[in-house]
Amino acid sequence: MFRILQKKMTTDKLTLGLWALGNSEGFHSKITAREAKDIIKTAYKKGIHSFDSAFSYNTDNLLYSALREMGVKTEDVEVFEKVMPYKSMRRKVEASLRALRTERLTSLIIHWPSTEEQLFSALKDAEGIMEEGKCSSIGISNFPHSLARRVEKDFQISYNEYFSAPTFPSSPVEGLRNLKYGIFSFGSLLKDDMQDARKDLFYHQKEALPSFLSLKRTIDEIAKEKGASRKEILISFALYDNPHRIIIGAGRKEHLDALEAPPLEERYYSAIMEEGMKVASYNESDNVFSHNWRGR
Repeated sequence: MFRILQKKMTTDKLTLGLWALGNSEGFHSKITAREAKDIIKTAYKKGIHSFDSAFSYNTDNLLYSALREMGVKTEDVEVFEKVMPYKSMRRKVEASLRALRTERLTSLIIHWPSTEEQLFSALKDAEGIMEEGKCSSIGISNFPHSLARRVEKDFQISYNEYFSAPTFPSSPVEGLRNLKYGIFSFGSLLKDDMQDARKDLFYHQKEALPSFLSLKRTIDEIAKEKGASRKEILISFALYDNPHRIIIGAGRKEHLDALEAPPLEERYYSAIMEEGMKVASYNESDNVFSHNWRGR
């Protein structure tokens, strides 16, 4: 008999990531602008009033258009806008502001610097953009924990966006508003048949696959005992260390179903973490992607 525990809607802790609606690098099927806007509107109606966009996603116009069709102003929602730290950064920020028809972003997030020289120059420029009133805060994205701790001492950084999932457990940075993404491991933990770019991720490779399947079984056993879905357990796992927001993706409106979280006891969290660490041990990088920060 299932032990059904009370679930709590968690939309106030969620940010809708728009990557799947724009440039998803083969992880999601292409969708039309109308379908993308319907997903944004469905999320808003469910209580998700926070969005993670980026110049490179080409989603700023989609977000503005969807909000306008609902009679919602950009200023009435959170917009975390990521930008690569190139010399063109300021020009791209201005383009995003025009596309969103707003004068100020919730936060400008510096994404994927390659060198320390590039990193510090970008953060200095970001602080200048904030002082001009074009963003309320600045943040960092996909920085290893040690580098995030280092730069937050020297710059006015408020947000830290980082990948953290059972397949690649990573810790929040104390003192920052942590935005955790990848909680479904790009959907790999929700799907049982990989026919797209996800099949190339490290945990689908021959050596790691047995551990990955064992992790899935552990999650399913916990879900059965608690009378919950796999998605709900993953949301509970992501919320366990109380991040500021968790970022979820959606390639279809039904991906926004079951956004609830049952209480997750420490023993269940620990069981998932233990299996997840086994999976993560097969990743040769210090990042879920191919980029390697070791030695930088």
